[in-house]
Amino acid sequence: MRRQKRLPPPTPSEAAFAQLVRDFGTTRHAEERAPRQARGDTIPRHPELVEGPSSTQAGAFLDALYEKAGDFLSRDPYATIGDATGFNTKVVGVSFEGRQDTVAALRIGEAVELRRDAGNAFDPNAIGVWYGSLQLGFLKRPIAARLAPNVDAGERYTAEVTAITGGGTRSFGINIYVTRERAAAARTGHDRNGVARDDVLRALIGERPLRDAQRAVLERIDAGRNVLAVLGTGRGKSLCFQFPAAVRALERGEKTVVLYPLRALANDQYEALIRRLEPLGLRIYRANGAIDAGERAALNEALETGTWDLICATPEFVQFHLDRFRSLLSQPSLIVVDEAHHISESTHRAAYQRLGAAIAALGAPQVLALTATAGDEAFAKIREALRIDAWVIDPTVRDNLHVVDARGTADKVAYIERFARDGEKAIVYCNSRTEATKTAEKLRRQLGDVVAFYHAGVASPERAQVESYFREGVIRVVVATSAFGEGIDLPDVRHVFLYHLNFDFTEFNQQSGRAGRDGDDASIHLLFGEKDRRINDYIIDRAAPRLETLRALYAAMKRMTSDGTLRSTYVDIAATLDLDRVDQSTISAAVRIFADAGLVETGDDDDGRFVRFLPVDGKVDLTATERFVEGEAERDAFARFSAVVLAARPEVLEALIDRPIYPSGVPLLR
Repeated sequence: MRRQKRLPPPTPSEAAFAQLVRDFGTTRHAEERAPRQARGDTIPRHPELVEGPSSTQAGAFLDALYEKAGDFLSRDPYATIGDATGFNTKVVGVSFEGRQDTVAALRIGEAVELRRDAGNAFDPNAIGVWYGSLQLGFLKRPIAARLAPNVDAGERYTAEVTAITGGGTRSFGINIYVTRERAAAARTGHDRNGVARDDVLRALIGERPLRDAQRAVLERIDAGRNVLAVLGTGRGKSLCFQFPAAVRALERGEKTVVLYPLRALANDQYEALIRRLEPLGLRIYRANGAIDAGERAALNEALETGTWDLICATPEFVQFHLDRFRSLLSQPSLIVVDEAHHISESTHRAAYQRLGAAIAALGAPQVLALTATAGDEAFAKIREALRIDAWVIDPTVRDNLHVVDARGTADKVAYIERFARDGEKAIVYCNSRTEATKTAEKLRRQLGDVVAFYHAGVASPERAQVESYFREGVIRVVVATSAFGEGIDLPDVRHVFLYHLNFDFTEFNQQSGRAGRDGDDASIHLLFGEKDRRINDYIIDRAAPRLETLRALYAAMKRMTSDGTLRSTYVDIAATLDLDRVDQSTISAAVRIFADAGLVETGDDDDGRFVRFLPVDGKVDLTATERFVEGEAERDAFARFSAVVLAARPEVLEALIDRPIYPSGVPLLR
């Protein structure tokens, strides 16, 4: 039986609860990678799974999926490059066969051609890089091995020059950015003609009708109003900006910037938008301090030329690059502020406090603010900062959701198994790819071919098949990271198990809210405990180094240099230094912060990657860099989130999940 009810605005007795929510921050950390764990050989087969063709196919699919589990967890940087929409790489072999003169004459931005060389005597996967009738060299072997099957299957790739290295006494080298033709068509605006509004809506929500609140938000946006939408988890906030952003781009060539409190949230939305809207011709980018050099180069070019439609960014990125967005070519017509309660909460983040001024500096584009948490104070601050003149409040309470307090459970797998045997659909959320794989393998040994794993390292075809079988009910348990999230809307999930402690309130809310979207009773099982806090602190410290760690790394890395230049992989640097809570991800983050602060420059030449230390004149403030600020926001938000979620009563957490918070004494629509 469906049980959804509407409550009146919060009463004064709920004021303390509203304050509790305002104390939350949001953050989420990227997934970890670690070696594969072995599984047992005996897999029970459930009788109901061997009767039909779909079940038989699913069993064979799962055998193959688990067989490749180690590959999906590989530290090989090229493991998923065949699924990438684009990547930067160095061309090899350019110093042979008189190619140096040709390379020296190339210019940045020039197009080059990739040609399959299946008859190559040294590498059957070889892919040559050509400039007209002149061969420049080849793609690296491990990259060619991943791309060759795609090319042989009919995929096409384009490429352009991003850098010419060397010169003088050194051989010339060439770096290129490779783009899958499908993505290239979207980024250059091809295939956009003839896309109707119904096509956009179908790409976003299928055949489901709009909810009344969604329709009300879209009407106000169409009318040119600055809108605040207060909608609870699972009530379709994302549609409220995705649809108008796509329609404006396709019909009028207008641009939209979507702001998220942290890069992980922006990355989740970016991946969902790529799946849904890039096939319609939208040019979509993400912008934060953690994107790699190739992606950053493509973003910079798009900002300079105005060849973009939608950017998922952090407030810090817009503040640091405000002049680029002020140019006539890249000026947005719509600014979306997701998780807008941070305007009230994140008083320590300068980017949020300056957000109103930044929007004004961009020519006062239209604003849409989205949140599930806007009590009296937050509602007033959002309205003032963003000049909100219209709002929509959806008071729907999803009281079919029930929090089950199993915090601190010792044998989590046995706990999940007891509930998963009932045949109902369940999602188990883990914080790392390794743990998702290990847990799925353990559950599969007990439950049979009803269990799959899912994370960002799994290749796209396998991920799509897991989704399909789960939707059909042939696979009934998916053990996943947060990659199984944005854009995957399944109505009949009866159980969500939070195996590990989340990194932020938003992720906690979103994962919990995937249960019971059909309105029937569903349970959210809390399995995390106090030790998860220490694990998460450790993970955050490695990827978001503290100021004292950065100072130690700068001094130690500089001592490792030869003539001011360090030539070593980040893995080797971390191993050599052997500092506490420092691995290759820490080195990568530190180098980006040093580069942003003007302390180093990075690049690739014939000898590989280098970090060159630059002369320093005066004191350098590392805390003013974009990436450092993002990392500190993650750390601060997790501390506040974990302090609450580990101690709060189940009924308090249930209320956080199932209802929006909105001010008293205001109409629901304006």
